Amino acid sequence: FVFAGVAKPASPASAARVLAPVRVAAFGPGGPADGDNPQLARLAADASPATAWTTGGYGSPRFADAQPGTGLLVDMGQVVTVTGAEVTLGPVPGAAFQMRTGDTPSLADLSAVAVATNASGALAVRLAAPVHARYVLIWFTALPPAGSGVFQARVYNVTIEGSRRAGS
Repeated sequence: FVFAGVAKPASPASAARVLAPVRVAAFGPGGPADGDNPQLARLAADASPATAWTTGGYGSPRFADAQPGTGLLVDMGQVVTVTGAEVTLGPVPGAAFQMRTGDTPSLADLSAVAVATNASGALAVRLAAPVHARYVLIWFTALPPAGSGVFQARVYNVTIEGSRRAGS
């Protein structure tokens, strides 16, 4: 199911503070200018359970060799301390994603800090240790079935938890 710090939320009470992002952008292998459905990216951070960002539709769960993945880049506007995230996906299992963090919006410069497999629904992402980063990337490496031979992920909400750095 899920591993490396990602699990279904145990309780709604959490001591972590939700940090407001400056921007959420679709992100592809070539960066923010290369993401799926960029016009919908903001819907993943609007706190509405009725709206979602969706990946493109692909012919296989692993993108039919079209690309290595797709995702959402959350720009915090400055370096923050990240302790976790809440990610709400669609109800169909099968998504696999990495939560990656770093200070540059480049796939090669964003390090994986948590991984989920066969994911669906509301997920609590908890890091083994806090990380300092400006960017948080939810990078899908596999997509759930969406019907008619198409594979596509839906992200209804992403919130980043942690703290702003002192003096910021």
